[in-house]
Amino acid sequence: MNSLFVQETTNLKPLNVILHKILTFIYFLAHQIGLEIIKVVQSIFPRIIFPDSIIDPLGFLIILTLFMFLVSVAKKIAWIIVCAAWILLFIRILMIIFKLG
Repeated sequence: MNSLFVQETTNLKPLNVILHKILTFIYFLAHQIGLEIIKVVQSIFPRIIFPDSIIDPLGFLIILTLFMFLVSVAKKIAWIIVCAAWILLFIRILMIIFKLG
């Protein structure tokens, strides 16, 4: 008789705790990125004073831009791979038809 053994884990965290930690990390990253960008801009233009309320939106916009860039690059790479696969498959079919391979 086959029996199924289930290993119990007692350290499972609820999904909302994990989601909270992920969002807190993303907020921390966005804040730090925005703060560094503001520091760079202030070093170039020392007389301009930026309000603190612009730091977080700037950081989130940079993270969103990087994410969109990575997705678009990955999409282009995926299309290149698919096109190359179709070309190679077409060449293989032609080789079979003309008995070259």
